Amino acid sequence: EEEEEEEDTKTSSALPKREEIIERFGLFGTPRRSNDSDDDEEEENKKCEMEFTTGTCSNGKTCNRCDRWQRFVDGIVGRAASLTTKKYYEVFTSDLVRGVVRHVKERWEEESTKEKVVLLELGARDGTFARAFVREWAGGRLEYFACDTVPMHESVTKRDAIEAIRDIGKTFENTKTLCIALVSWMPFQIDWTQEIRKHSAFDEYILIGEGEGGMCGSEQTFGRRADDDDDDDDDNMPPLYEREGFIMHELKEIRNLGKSDTTYERGTHSKTISFRRRLRKRKRS
Repeated sequence: EEEEEEEDTKTSSALPKREEIIERFGLFGTPRRSNDSDDDEEEENKKCEMEFTTGTCSNGKTCNRCDRWQRFVDGIVGRAASLTTKKYYEVFTSDLVRGVVRHVKERWEEESTKEKVVLLELGARDGTFARAFVREWAGGRLEYFACDTVPMHESVTKRDAIEAIRDIGKTFENTKTLCIALVSWMPFQIDWTQEIRKHSAFDEYILIGEGEGGMCGSEQTFGRRADDDDDDDDDNMPPLYEREGFIMHELKEIRNLGKSDTTYERGTHSKTISFRRRLRKRKRS
């Protein structure tokens, strides 16, 4: 029964709160909240600690708490084991959605000349975040485009990310639109941000997942070199996104959970990072 309930937690239209997930699985060394009266009390009370020589759980490879969390993010709990092999790299929560909605609305208030908001989500998978965002949004004109090369829900359009960026970039160029791209857990060694920065229609893009040095994106996402730069990396050179007119700002109050989070480490690896286009200087007449 508990495993089926865990599956529902991920697929339900009402997303769980971040703290509920942390307590449910005992992440970051917190006591695990049990929903099963048959659970072994000693196992429940046993905290996971990091074994610093190996960087893994001190309870060993057979730790039930770690295994339970791993099965959850791998999407193989309950009936899901026989229905799907898809993997989740993020665990969407209501806190994350509300935080991003609040950020976008505040951004829109700053842009008094913008008549509507256009949000393009790349790699939207089963559309969980997209549908939750639209439900949370209230008031104001919003157009939300969710795409993926392998969509898992009818709300997501089958579209290559680069094609979608170019299409939105061309459609809303020179319009009174606040245009924002959003990517959650961009694939490793894949970068879509350079293409976003090429199109003046995009005022901002938001990355959810691991930051620089993590498993999301590539050298072109956070680093200093473009594909055609020399091999010699100049440490004094500003990051590529800065050279292409964007400023990075981590939204520290908007925290999420991801696959690389564990029951034995003491904090999340997942970040929410905004890259905002610098204001263009007006030419003097």
